[in-house]
Amino acid sequence: MSQQASQLDLSQLAVDRAAPMATRLKKNRSWLSRYVLPLAILAGFVGLFGWATRETFLPAHPISITPVVVSRAEIKQEGTPLFQAAGWVEPRPTPVLASSLAPGVICDLLVIEGQHVRQGEPVATLIDTDAKIALADAQARLEMQKGELERAEAALVATQTNLERPVVLQAALADADALLAKTRRELDNLPYAIEAAKTRQTLAAENVRRKDLAGDAITGRVLREARGELAAANNAVETLVARRPTLETQLESLQRKRTALADQLSLLTEEKRAVAEAKAMLTIIRSRIEQSRLAVETAQLQLERMTVRSPIDGCVLSLEARPGQWLSGMGASSQQGSNAVVGLYDPQRLQVRVDVRLEDVPQVQIGQPAQIETAALREAIAGEVISVTTQADIQKNTLQVKVAVQNPPAVIKPEMLAKVTFLAPPSPVAEEDSGESPLRMFVPQSLVSAAEGGATVWVVNLTTGLAERKSVEVGRGATEDGLVEVVNGLVPTDKIIVGGRELLSHGMRVRVTGEDRSSPGAWSPSTGAAARTAQVAEKNS
Repeated sequence: MSQQASQLDLSQLAVDRAAPMATRLKKNRSWLSRYVLPLAILAGFVGLFGWATRETFLPAHPISITPVVVSRAEIKQEGTPLFQAAGWVEPRPTPVLASSLAPGVICDLLVIEGQHVRQGEPVATLIDTDAKIALADAQARLEMQKGELERAEAALVATQTNLERPVVLQAALADADALLAKTRRELDNLPYAIEAAKTRQTLAAENVRRKDLAGDAITGRVLREARGELAAANNAVETLVARRPTLETQLESLQRKRTALADQLSLLTEEKRAVAEAKAMLTIIRSRIEQSRLAVETAQLQLERMTVRSPIDGCVLSLEARPGQWLSGMGASSQQGSNAVVGLYDPQRLQVRVDVRLEDVPQVQIGQPAQIETAALREAIAGEVISVTTQADIQKNTLQVKVAVQNPPAVIKPEMLAKVTFLAPPSPVAEEDSGESPLRMFVPQSLVSAAEGGATVWVVNLTTGLAERKSVEVGRGATEDGLVEVVNGLVPTDKIIVGGRELLSHGMRVRVTGEDRSSPGAWSPSTGAAARTAQVAEKNS
């Protein structure tokens, strides 16, 4: 074994590592460490530096900002008295007038002040003589038109009968046929009549010739008679000969007349026109009857309006007219007179018109509870704010507020003086478990812009450096310092853009140049602004 091991040549397993391979590996490693790695590190530092300083090189719009003013408001418990104000009771929403709808003179007033009336109950009557006469005249005209209608209906029936059975035209056509036949017969018999006349003429001439030959054997009278008969025979022949053209013309005329009558009987033009005219006249008469009927109804309505009735169930507040007074009626101008007769109100719908001082107006809200006190009651009654008027009284320095009286007692009457205590309304914040007062945010009113969707403000996002336009919900009115409360849409850490807002667009890159100290939003608590804001917030709560 040892001899075999000694005979092995281990040199055959060796790798020839020549000097050129080591030189090439050394050159590659020198190129990577000297050039590539330093350039990569340098490029990384340049990129990091560019990313850190990108805000400096990118274009940005310069702006100035102001913070949101935040204060804590005191929340008063629901039902806590806030302030008191005086006023007077009046109908809600207004008194109701019972007016005359027709002109006339008042005959009697049927109610007195304080009397309860039902809807539709008479409150006054007017002199109705003219109205009764007008009604009788309208009724007479209606009856006359009804008679005209009967006559028009009879005429329509007659014309329709003539159209269906045109006996007159049929009779005229029959007469024309008979006359035509007679004329044709006469024309046919004319040659025979002429022949007979000529025969008589010949006999008369022969008779005259024989008597002339007889001489003195016959008397002169007989001769004259014979000559007269001859003259008559000659005239008869001439007459019959001359009658042929006349009969032929008469026959042609009768034929045309017969044809015309036949066409007229076939077309029935006049009969159809008569039926159409009768129908049109019937329509006209019916329209006149409708007009007469409307005139009767108008006259009846005018007569009914001679009685003025109550439009509601209520109580008489005032008498606006008196017997003998002229009322102008509906649609008349004020210069012609009044038409109001009685003023009414609903005892269950009363309100108090309260003069509220201007400094107390911010504490008034629609639906706010109130307590109403009057000298006529020992205990206060409940009320609710229903309206805040829009025009203040310059002399009193007050604004009128209307408070509805809930379930008013019968003793409460209009024009009574009343004192109203306004109570704190329910607040959803007061129902929360947190013991701290809620935060209220205020911004300068000049920085709030009006838009179609509501109010908006410009806010800067300090993280992204972009301008954002936020929709906000603002409270009612502004404070004395020009601040307006933002109810929804902002957070206390938002920064409001003050300067440079004119050229902004949503999402534009901006650069904050500083805070605007002239804006009320930039005040600090040390200057006393927060204290004043807290007072305003407490007043508005």
